Amino acid sequence: MKKCAIILAAGFGSRLAPITDYMPKSLVKVAGRAILDYQIDGYKAIGISEEDITVVTGYMSDKIVDWLKENYPHVKTVESIDYRTTNNMYSLYLALKNLEKTNGFDLETCFINNADCLYDQQLMIDFSKSEPKNAIATQKGVYIEESMKVVEGDDSALVNISKKIPPEEAAGVSVDLYKFSKEAIMKLYQITKDFIEVKKDLKQWTEVAFPYLFKEEKVYAVDIKNKKWVEVDNNDDLLQADKLFSSFDLEDKKAFICDLDGTLYLGNEPIQSAIDFIKNHQNQFDFYYLTNNTSKVPDDCVKKLNSFGIPAKTEQIITPLFALIDELKEKDFKSVYLVANKKVTNFLKSYLPDVSFDFDIEKNQTVVLTYDTEVTYEKLSCLSILLNNKDIDYIATHSDKFCPSEQGPIPDIGSFIKLI
Repeated sequence: MKKCAIILAAGFGSRLAPITDYMPKSLVKVAGRAILDYQIDGYKAIGISEEDITVVTGYMSDKIVDWLKENYPHVKTVESIDYRTTNNMYSLYLALKNLEKTNGFDLETCFINNADCLYDQQLMIDFSKSEPKNAIATQKGVYIEESMKVVEGDDSALVNISKKIPPEEAAGVSVDLYKFSKEAIMKLYQITKDFIEVKKDLKQWTEVAFPYLFKEEKVYAVDIKNKKWVEVDNNDDLLQADKLFSSFDLEDKKAFICDLDGTLYLGNEPIQSAIDFIKNHQNQFDFYYLTNNTSKVPDDCVKKLNSFGIPAKTEQIITPLFALIDELKEKDFKSVYLVANKKVTNFLKSYLPDVSFDFDIEKNQTVVLTYDTEVTYEKLSCLSILLNNKDIDYIATHSDKFCPSEQGPIPDIGSFIKLI
């Protein structure tokens, strides 16, 4: 008899946008590692083989599948193609249905968790070794409005779980990590099957099925005590998770590469805590400044940093404009149609004096799109004409859809790319 694990990872993670516009929430990195990485490694640490771990995918399923192939090639996946119109009880139903089909519930213990939670590995190990065969990992004595709360009966077995339980009834909050015996899993499957196949109720949380299970099987809350865990729903949670799970040691560092727009300043407004960090450590570390804003040249960045009291120099500025110059030199292009503002155009001409940057349908070898803050319909038309009529290179300096400003997001080069 063996252990298995089910990870429910089909959801959108819309509150983590714009990060989740590009990747599923389970692959968002915390302290340099994907959230899914923590969970799978945790299950392996408690003796579950990759072959006995199933990830239910949905949103951006292909990205999770590709990531698993590269990092955990033996982990299985079940895809929820109806992820847009269902909730995670439906994902669990699909996983349990697959489990019945593939091994007939030939197992001793099955662990289940939601893919947006991070757990300290020791938490998972201790929970796996806890005495109850049916249990919910719980932070006792804590009340979190957003989390599922659990209620214990007179014999300490659980009688309810819900987000709506009031503080006076709650024994603590679930950390969305569960373990069930073979008997409990088979009953849980029948309960979810009834919701999905009979009631046609596809939009319920997994936890809605648990009170029905509590009536048939004794399930207990196992206290995780002070071990680390975070449910990552939004950017504040992500920041908390980074702090909690990071092994970052300032004293080990020799240099910092600092992003500019949205990190050291927002438009013309400094982000003072970041500015102060550099001022307080400028004699201790080397600092470099990274921007993908190709509407600015290095001198612009230096002047702005100087205005905030940071003594930066041009050689400390890293910009895609330098990569662009290298690319054009390497390919030996002599005729380039450049979509850029005057300042950036002059900057590139100073580095590439032998290159023509004018529109010439006969001679142009490539199109280069920068973050042109002086873009015109004529420029976009010329660019489109070249792409329509020539087998020509098309280079864009970066792909951000918007640029942060004091008044909120404004169109960046990614918006131009989509338009083109």
